[in-house]
Amino acid sequence: MGRYFPLKFQHLRIFIHVYGLFLSLTYCQDLLASQSAIVMVDRAVIYADEQMSAPVGFVRKGKKIKVGEISRNRAQVYPVIVSGKIAYIRVLDVSTEKESVDSTVLVAERFQQSTVDEHKSNYSVSLFSYATQINLDVENDELKDKDPVNWVGISLRGGAQMSPKWDLDLMLNFMNAKAEQEVFRAVEFGLGAAARIYDKKRFKLRVLMQLLAVPFATYSLADEFRVNGYGYSTGAGLSLTYRLGKNFGVEGYGGFYYTKLAGFSSSGTYSSIDPSFMGTRLGLGLNYQF
Repeated sequence: MGRYFPLKFQHLRIFIHVYGLFLSLTYCQDLLASQSAIVMVDRAVIYADEQMSAPVGFVRKGKKIKVGEISRNRAQVYPVIVSGKIAYIRVLDVSTEKESVDSTVLVAERFQQSTVDEHKSNYSVSLFSYATQINLDVENDELKDKDPVNWVGISLRGGAQMSPKWDLDLMLNFMNAKAEQEVFRAVEFGLGAAARIYDKKRFKLRVLMQLLAVPFATYSLADEFRVNGYGYSTGAGLSLTYRLGKNFGVEGYGGFYYTKLAGFSSSGTYSSIDPSFMGTRLGLGLNYQF
């Protein structure tokens, strides 16, 4: 018994030394010195290696995680613990408490990403009504000065996000109005500026300002005549978009507009007219953004 206890104690001492050596070889300071981070992209990929050659999963936007304080692979990835194992996440995909800006590659790539984000494209198609009051210097038939004239139309719009607050829109509208036996048709084409005053996950509210040329318009009276003209429209209002998912949304808008038509030549015994219209437009359509 006197020889058994020293041997047992010696074995225990050897085990402690071996275990300490194992810890020293597997110790990862990057993970013990951790920092909080939040995922900034829709799907941040988790990789099994520093070279990002083997994806093993992803983390969704807004998720809070713990990452190592020291970035790896030329400041491209942070170490992160996943199911008890070391994995890696791209530095560009997260925002940390102690953001590193030492890497010129990181700075340049983030700047490029922000530039792309500021020029998101979006398209929409919508139907609209344009309830107006006509102003006439000369009256041809049953339509009189100050009479109501209701237009209906279809609008195609393409836009680009030019800055964190401003959009640039390009619009093409086709619209038609009938009052008694008199019919007006017009094509509008032009530019618009939109200020985003509220832009969150589901809702986007914009103030609209538009200036549209009318390169082609027609005015007809039953089967008596049809003449061509031109003009312009201008207006301002609000639009509200409700996002249905990542790309699609429903867009509603309304505003006050003024349309001036001219160039309608006289036909037979009828007088030439240069009507103008003032009223409100209300529209509803489908929006796509990428």
